[in-house]
Amino acid sequence: MTLDQTIINQTLAITQEAGRLLLEKFETDIEVGIKGKEEIVTEADRASEALLHERLGKVLPDAGFCGEETGVHPGARGLMWVVDPLDGTHNYSVGIPLWGCSVALLDEQRVPLFGVLDFPTLRKTFWAQRGGGAFRDGERIRVDTSPLNETSLVGVQSRIRLDPFPVHVQRTCFKYCGRSLGAIAYHASLIATGRMRACADLTVRLHDIAAAMVIIEEAGGMVSNLDGDPVLPAEHFTGPFEDRVLPFYAGDPVTGPELRRFLFPEGTPPGARLSRGPLTA
Repeated sequence: MTLDQTIINQTLAITQEAGRLLLEKFETDIEVGIKGKEEIVTEADRASEALLHERLGKVLPDAGFCGEETGVHPGARGLMWVVDPLDGTHNYSVGIPLWGCSVALLDEQRVPLFGVLDFPTLRKTFWAQRGGGAFRDGERIRVDTSPLNETSLVGVQSRIRLDPFPVHVQRTCFKYCGRSLGAIAYHASLIATGRMRACADLTVRLHDIAAAMVIIEEAGGMVSNLDGDPVLPAEHFTGPFEDRVLPFYAGDPVTGPELRRFLFPEGTPPGARLSRGPLTA
């Protein structure tokens, strides 16, 4: 399926509008709370998602909507918007400017067709349509496929609750330059532009990676789980797909597979899906 350029332009504008809303509230006295066991949520998350739900619903009225804060709202057709209204909420809540807004459109098989990542503090917007390439503010972007070295950046997640501690973090920091920047969307943008060579996260959900996946892949990159198998589509899982916790790896197609095997020689670490505590609504 190829999207009409009008739909692309409208989605870009709406995502940037949500980003401006977040920027207006950034470093102000906003309400910050805890959802579930350890996840931070702010009034900015909720306000951004409400805006996205309303505006995107007018772009494709029959499409469903899956948001981090409000869950799944089925549509009359197979298409579904998947949004993370504020990726990097912890960064946002303490005044660290690495955060963004993520919007993706999935097809009937839950494969991302289109994705947008907007970073208001950086004044950069990344987007891609499947089969149409990836862009940053209109400029075509590509992953880096040159040989890795000790200065290569590799992203790891911020919180890991496993004993023994997963070996991939030790291996990353020993051989490369490990970075944990607090927002997987930002890691994805760095990979898509060749600045970061790979990233791994033991436990993400659909809203975290839907837009990132299509942008990385259209920039020439590769995405898999920690065993090298596809993350999507939905038939790989049972139960409510949008709530599944997914180990995630991304890199370039030349060095990425070998790096993944180096970081995860035994495949997915036992208990990986629980490394940030139990999944809650």
